[in-house]
Amino acid sequence: MYTQHFRLSEPPFSIAPNPRYLYLSPQHREALAHLLYGIGVGGGFVVLSGEVGTGKTTLCRALLDQLPEDVEIALIFNPRLNSRELLAGICDELHIPYSGPKASLKQLIDALNRHLLDAHARGRRVIVLIDEAQNLRFDVLEQVRLLTNLETNQTKLLQIILVGQPELNQILDRPNLRQLAQRITARYHLNPLSLTATRDYIRHRMTVAGGSERVFSGNAIRAIHRQARGIPRLINVIADRALLGAYTLGKLRVSAPTARRAGRELRTSARGRWGWWLAGVLGLAAVGLAAAWRLNALPALLDRVADAITIESSPEQHPGEKPRAGSSADPAGAAKTPATAAQAPPESDQPATPPAPVFAEWIARSEFQRGGALSSLLALWSLTVPEGSADPCVWASTQGLRCQTLQGPWSRIGSLNLPAMLEFVTAGGERRYAALIRRHDRQLELANGNVSARFDLGDVLSLWTGAALTVWKPPMAESVKLRLGETAPIVGRIRQQLGLGATPGAENLYDEGLMTRIMEFQNAHGLKADGIVGAMTLFHLQAAGADSGIPRLIAASP
Repeated sequence: MYTQHFRLSEPPFSIAPNPRYLYLSPQHREALAHLLYGIGVGGGFVVLSGEVGTGKTTLCRALLDQLPEDVEIALIFNPRLNSRELLAGICDELHIPYSGPKASLKQLIDALNRHLLDAHARGRRVIVLIDEAQNLRFDVLEQVRLLTNLETNQTKLLQIILVGQPELNQILDRPNLRQLAQRITARYHLNPLSLTATRDYIRHRMTVAGGSERVFSGNAIRAIHRQARGIPRLINVIADRALLGAYTLGKLRVSAPTARRAGRELRTSARGRWGWWLAGVLGLAAVGLAAAWRLNALPALLDRVADAITIESSPEQHPGEKPRAGSSADPAGAAKTPATAAQAPPESDQPATPPAPVFAEWIARSEFQRGGALSSLLALWSLTVPEGSADPCVWASTQGLRCQTLQGPWSRIGSLNLPAMLEFVTAGGERRYAALIRRHDRQLELANGNVSARFDLGDVLSLWTGAALTVWKPPMAESVKLRLGETAPIVGRIRQQLGLGATPGAENLYDEGLMTRIMEFQNAHGLKADGIVGAMTLFHLQAAGADSGIPRLIAASP
């Protein structure tokens, strides 16, 4: 919304780990050096810890970019698994075949060991990176330790990288995990950014987005650093809100008051608002009691206060609603005598319309996790995820569907007109997920499990990280890449989607005319215009088509 105002190519403070915005502070560079050293030593464990939002995921992506070509890596992002599920996940990541859900723990370990020996014989190394490792159960951590026993006479065959919050260090320091702790070859803890690093971080991201590094005043940067406590993710959220605030005010520079206001808005909660209201009520009550004592009107005043508190503290009264009759904010109601109040018509039996929820409070629910959002997304395809499914996307693949990750901006995601799971970050820096299931003009309908609600587009985008995931149905095997001169049944369908005819008898031939049209399509949708029809091109073709069997955010007109 504010990009044109500040002459930016895109929002600079999305919390999605975009490698273009990678900024390695001195301590991040030191942490990366520790990780690379630990990998170079080989075998055992490498541990990276840090508070939520300090840049662990960004650092891991930088690490992946610098890994040697002879390294195979398995990424485990969902550590809430039992030992068998963890081993199955590692095998899936390394493309190790096994006998499906019936495979025992021993069969999975044997399959992994064979793969490790084969990789070692080919001069390759294997690494498993487990994110959010503080959530691993003790028995699973013990199984992870036992995996490092897979070795030859000269070298360990597997190395484990554990990434987690500070609690991970406390867990690893327990006496019953001392065998694992003794195998840690490198460990680093990420601290929040200093004020100097925060200033460099903000200016770096503004420059990458094509803007001026002087948009944020020095005092504004100090205010952001103080409110975010040097945590990069919170810096992103507050800085983004501050840019929006400056844009709303028509200013080309973010001042300290605007930055402070942005931080306050993100910290605002229902509890905080009621706390201020209660303090005001008590203050006014104290003044009123003193006056009433002098006027000998204390009993009547106490009745009034009791009535006011009963009305104002009702859970049905929310900020922004019109004052109710009889409340202290309603002069007419305050002037009523007991006799007048007694003659008031009885309340309607119809239930009051509940107030619209505040998005920042709605999305902060602890139960709004990835699994529930994916279940809501797959429900639009008339699919019910089985209970106990470790990863709904893996299960969806057995139903002929594929989960496709996407990256903002919103203009690109919204133009697909497809339901999608969106990732959000709360004011406390926690990740939450919801499925975008409908679009109603400037309002979006979101769902997670059995809970759904509508919100203004601007409110939703203010906490969206830019990361999304949608579901589609590949018309052919993902491994197939259609090239010039090839013949395949899918070609005829592609011609129909693009509104192109074909030479009689060559409907399924991928000729130069179709390739030119495909390259134009790829260029228009931000894809690499190479003329090769792969999975992403097929995905965008399906999204742009008029297939009535595909769920849409906005239904096509009849």
